[in-house]
Amino acid sequence: MDIIYFVKALLKKKWWIIVSTIIAIVAAFVFTLGKPRMYASVTQIATGFTINDQVKLRDENVNIFEADVKFDNAIETINSPVVIGMLSYNLLLHDLTTTKPYVQLEENDLKSEAYKKVDKQVAVTILRNKLDSLQVLSSYNPVERDILGYLKLYGYDYEAIRKHLNAGRVQRTDYLEIVYTAENPEQAAYTVNTVYREFIRYYRSMRSERSVESVESFDQLAVQKKAELDKKVEALRAYKASEGLLNVETASGNELDLIKQFEKGLSDEQANYNTITSSLESVNNRLAAANSGKTVYTNTNSEIIELRKQINDLNDDLTQKGGNDDAMRTKLAGLRSQLQKKLGAATSGTQSATTKDALQQEKANLEAQQNASRLNMKNLQSQIYKLRGSVGSYANKEATVSSLQSEVDMAQEEYNKLKEKLNAAQDNQTTPDLNFKQVLKGQPAFKPESSKRVIIMGMAGISVFLLTSFIVLLLEFLDGSLKSPSVFEKHLDLRLISSVNHADLNKYSILEVLQRTTLPDKTTKQRQNTFRELLRKLRYEVESSGKKSFLITSTESRQGKTTLTQALAYSLSLSNKNVLVIDTNFCNNDITVQMEAAPTLESFSVPPTELSIDKVKEIVTTYAVSGIEVIGCKGGDYTPSEILPKNNLLNYLPFLTHHYDFILLEGAPLNDYTDSKELAQYVDGVIAVFSSKLSLTQIDRESTQFFETLGDKFVGAVLNNVQEEYLEL
Repeated sequence: MDIIYFVKALLKKKWWIIVSTIIAIVAAFVFTLGKPRMYASVTQIATGFTINDQVKLRDENVNIFEADVKFDNAIETINSPVVIGMLSYNLLLHDLTTTKPYVQLEENDLKSEAYKKVDKQVAVTILRNKLDSLQVLSSYNPVERDILGYLKLYGYDYEAIRKHLNAGRVQRTDYLEIVYTAENPEQAAYTVNTVYREFIRYYRSMRSERSVESVESFDQLAVQKKAELDKKVEALRAYKASEGLLNVETASGNELDLIKQFEKGLSDEQANYNTITSSLESVNNRLAAANSGKTVYTNTNSEIIELRKQINDLNDDLTQKGGNDDAMRTKLAGLRSQLQKKLGAATSGTQSATTKDALQQEKANLEAQQNASRLNMKNLQSQIYKLRGSVGSYANKEATVSSLQSEVDMAQEEYNKLKEKLNAAQDNQTTPDLNFKQVLKGQPAFKPESSKRVIIMGMAGISVFLLTSFIVLLLEFLDGSLKSPSVFEKHLDLRLISSVNHADLNKYSILEVLQRTTLPDKTTKQRQNTFRELLRKLRYEVESSGKKSFLITSTESRQGKTTLTQALAYSLSLSNKNVLVIDTNFCNNDITVQMEAAPTLESFSVPPTELSIDKVKEIVTTYAVSGIEVIGCKGGDYTPSEILPKNNLLNYLPFLTHHYDFILLEGAPLNDYTDSKELAQYVDGVIAVFSSKLSLTQIDRESTQFFETLGDKFVGAVLNNVQEEYLEL
């Protein structure tokens, strides 16, 4: 429904939209009529940002995002004030030094102050100096400021050139495209070629300056880092020299190997010591037995002693060699095996008797061997403790050397990186990355560019059409009035029994509007009176309601109650109904005035016993239309309860319904007066009238709550004065 409503709103304003669109098209045609014929020239430049055929000193991968940034930088450089300034100086020099200038000044320009201020020879000299030095004119210098005004006079200033110059990337290619439009085709070609030349010159100048600065900067940093590296290397060398360390790791490894050898010798010596102790314990036992008078046997004791002597000698030799001789270890193991066998034989009974002196001598030898073994173990332990202490000192020295070496490595890495950057900067200076090449040279155009007049006119018409339509829709959206039945139902929860369209009451009376039955050409009679047909629908609702007396009221004034009451009375009379219209709108008695009724309502007072239809007929005014009678009121600043007497006419409405088919009362607006609330008790039904131009306020919503309290007495609402476009029939 909303879409239909907005479509009808557009149709309602269609002539505004159409006229605005036509005016826009005509204006676009007029504005483009005097547009000069423009010629375009194009030059294309291969950049090498994405495809590079140049031989590189180093391999490089193409970075698409980096290439996009390079394209943007190149375009900004082309559009920079320096490049555009060099172009404008070339154009002005061309016009000042040739017999065929591109721009011919008009008479007014030749007489202008800006033209007379400039000496052409001085201007030529200054412009050439600026071109040679790649510098722009300064507005602080009076002479150069005058030349800037001279450039503007010729149309060669920055803003004028930028309007006709367009530089951009050809999509998805490696090319830049520069387009310039001018009234002179040769000027357009000269401009794009000059732009390329000045761009290359300025770009090369910037690259050269940056390369020199980069080489100098990296060279200084490289010298500084080299000095730091040499300082750290010298510190490491001095520490090693002071500690007498040529190779800390090798020295520490040798000490650990010696500790392992001495620990192995100590273990063997402990085993030998245990063997000697066991033998000494055996001799002591036998000596004790000899002292007690027992006979003591022994084996070849000299063989055991000899074996032990050989074992001790071999163990000393092995210790001196560091314990790394496998042959000596094998021999030592064999001797110890023989010794164990001899000792086993001595305890198995295969022994010969020995004397007490011999046992004493054997004991003395074993004790001597035991002391020698103890001294050997003590010496080995001393050597081990000494070597372990030496290894601990090596660990501290190794940590210091490692820290110094780490600093040297870091300094070496930083120096290498700077050397790489320095080499890259030197390579760039030697072979600069300047791959621009003009692959398409600008040429004068044979025919002018299309004026695009049709497109401009079409775009102007479409733009104004859309803009006007949008404004119409916006105004309709912001309009809060009850302009259509659908809007009414959306804002008010009241039963809508009918809608009545707008009638031109300034030109016709109500009766004339209702009686119009012919078309404007007065040739054919048809039922084309929308106002009358809508009233017939309202009449049907009134007749089918089963009620006889009705109060017609509204929330605000000027809602069309008076007009609607008269029209409804006339419509009811057409269906052969007798209608009594009573003007109870004391604040505004328009019905009394318009229907020329006698103001008798306030003065009528008849006791119930004397009431008769003749008494009522005495105060009734017969209307010009058959079937309609009117009772008027004087009107004033009072309410019905204040002015009407005790036995007033409104008390006898049920009596009057036996003599009239319908009784219509008009009440005062609810927002300002309480009259309608007092009158509601006398009638069978209440009809609310709302104008389509009404914008609801809070007090309107509060007044509508009165209709909801009436219950079945409230017949419904009528939306009055609706534009035919919004009837939604």
